[in-house]
Amino acid sequence: MIKSQTIKERIVERYSGICGNPNKFSRIIEEKLKQSFRINTIKGDKEEVLDQMKNYDPSIKKISWCENAFETDLTNLGSSIEHFSGQIYIQELTSMIPPLIVRDLIKENKILDCCAAPGSKTTQIADIMNNKGQIIANDARHGRLKSLRGNLDRLGITNTSVTLRDFKSFPNTNADLYFVDAPCSSEGTIRKKNAIARKWRNNDYERFSKMQKGLLKKACEMAPKGSTIVYSTCTFAPEENEKVINEIAKLVEQAIETKFAKIEERLVEAIQKENADFYKLFSANNLKIDGILQHCQNQSINRCENKKTGSDDNHGASIDKGNLQN
Repeated sequence: MIKSQTIKERIVERYSGICGNPNKFSRIIEEKLKQSFRINTIKGDKEEVLDQMKNYDPSIKKISWCENAFETDLTNLGSSIEHFSGQIYIQELTSMIPPLIVRDLIKENKILDCCAAPGSKTTQIADIMNNKGQIIANDARHGRLKSLRGNLDRLGITNTSVTLRDFKSFPNTNADLYFVDAPCSSEGTIRKKNAIARKWRNNDYERFSKMQKGLLKKACEMAPKGSTIVYSTCTFAPEENEKVINEIAKLVEQAIETKFAKIEERLVEAIQKENADFYKLFSANNLKIDGILQHCQNQSINRCENKKTGSDDNHGASIDKGNLQN
């Protein structure tokens, strides 16, 4: 029979051996998490909304690393008129970090939020963009789209299109920035009120990890040169963080090596047909691809010069063995 544990009990047991101070870790995750929120500047002036909020709690604390984020002792922000009208958005502080690390890349660009619901980061990105540019907010579960659409409407966001699809089969879409805020074991939410009690199976980490690798792999395949991918989870598990990144990095490296191997093969075939002497030199000295490219460049330059002088010698480029070897 599988033992039933609260998330907090399981987390303390699992990470006490690898965190720097197990007692402090255990104590902190038992502390009540204060409610935090963002002021949505699409719907109101920050200072005016803050003054309204201080009517409920004069001790509201500004978060130093996020200009629109605040923390309060209140526990009923969801009942406030500011929440109802979309002037504020209740959001955990850690959830605000991923958009902030790329805020300089966000403005008026094209963003693809691959796993968007319920819309915390999507609405934050839209606020940073001043409701300009373009966001595609996708999610794989129909039941979660209601909360996503509701939040977008409530916060007055008009630069976002909503799609319903498993991102692993999403049509290839060029964007400047891809957010992969992947489904996970949600260990980072353990300080929330009414911590979840559930039966936890040992293969849950691997199950999520497999899903996350599929999502991140798709984003890497889709992303054009010069774009940025942000991968995030709300869990501590190395299986869902470092392991996912490491394995995807290896796949990307292998793909690059395969691509260059194919290019090298084609170059060798082309050069073999065109210049038998060069091919013999290449084969004898195991020359690398940059040497081949340098030779091709020399050939091209030489041909241009021949055309200017009226010469028909298309194979007149000398083979500099020293330049070809690396």
